[in-house]
Amino acid sequence: MQTDRPAADRPSIEHVLDLLPSSAFLLTSAFGEVRSGVIVKCVQQVAMHPPMLLVAMEKGQPLSPVIRDSRNFAICVLHRDDRAMRKMFATAPDHGVDPFLAIPHVKAAGGSPVPLRALGYIACELVRHLDIEADYEVYIGMIHHAALLGEAPSRAETKGSRSSAARAHLNARARAPKNTAIRGRDGSKSRRS
Repeated sequence: MQTDRPAADRPSIEHVLDLLPSSAFLLTSAFGEVRSGVIVKCVQQVAMHPPMLLVAMEKGQPLSPVIRDSRNFAICVLHRDDRAMRKMFATAPDHGVDPFLAIPHVKAAGGSPVPLRALGYIACELVRHLDIEADYEVYIGMIHHAALLGEAPSRAETKGSRSSAARAHLNARARAPKNTAIRGRDGSKSRRS
């Protein structure tokens, strides 16, 4: 990228950049039988009428062609303390691996999967993709639907209704005591805190 002035050194401006609001979101998309997702930190509303979002994702993610082909994506808002989802989607799984097979989820407008563990989601239709000369690429999406998952999703959104097995799994996990013994691979016991 050619500019008149050099870019600032990241460490010298980090204390000010940290003042900007940021969080971890799960960016998901699906095309045909392929579903994937990756954690992103840069999400911003960029228009009011029609409502639009901007999402920046690190280049080279296997999710890029899925978004390109489906022209849809969803931004899932995660709980602050949901380390399992953050670890599972730190990088997008390679093609052929469907991370949503083992996760109870709903299908957002446009087909993107949304884990039931998320607080809520925003379903977008891709209107622009910008490949800027940096380590990230930018997607701009028009918002078609948004919902809190505490609310009952409509039948059109769900991948079938919430099964009793999924409800039981979520309820059991919420009631599980935090200090339980876990047996490791070698057969020894350790305590979960």
